[in-house]
Amino acid sequence: MKVFNNETYIATWEQSKWLVLSSFLFMIPSIYAYLHNLYFYSVLLSTTSIVSANYWRKALANSWRRNMDLALAKVSFIIFLSNGIIYVKKIEYIITGYSGLVILVYCYLLAGNLWKAKQSSWYFYHALFHFIIMYEQLIILDSMIHRIE
Repeated sequence: MKVFNNETYIATWEQSKWLVLSSFLFMIPSIYAYLHNLYFYSVLLSTTSIVSANYWRKALANSWRRNMDLALAKVSFIIFLSNGIIYVKKIEYIITGYSGLVILVYCYLLAGNLWKAKQSSWYFYHALFHFIIMYEQLIILDSMIHRIE
């Protein structure tokens, strides 16, 4: 942690700028959802993206932006996980989706452990986590759009 102007940051701008950028990856599935009239998911994803980027632009250890990011990320994750369990039926999505779920959990935990160990590479794994989440969101949305009725 870095202290600057009596504020405690969990990341430097050199690290967090990549997390701001990777947070905007969630706009890709947001646009996809919007184009397919899944407006709730589009709003959820764009809000999650903006809230996440807003947190990482000034990554304070204790802030309302961090609390909002953590809460919304959990809600979004639960909504997409439950929809993934319900709608993902294509074998290629099952294989890549569930493998991706394991890898994204690993990346998330690894980033946290590397951060605690003060390893500067932690943010790479958190950005990779964002990328895998984006892929997972896309296959879940695609499965919802093309669900077998």
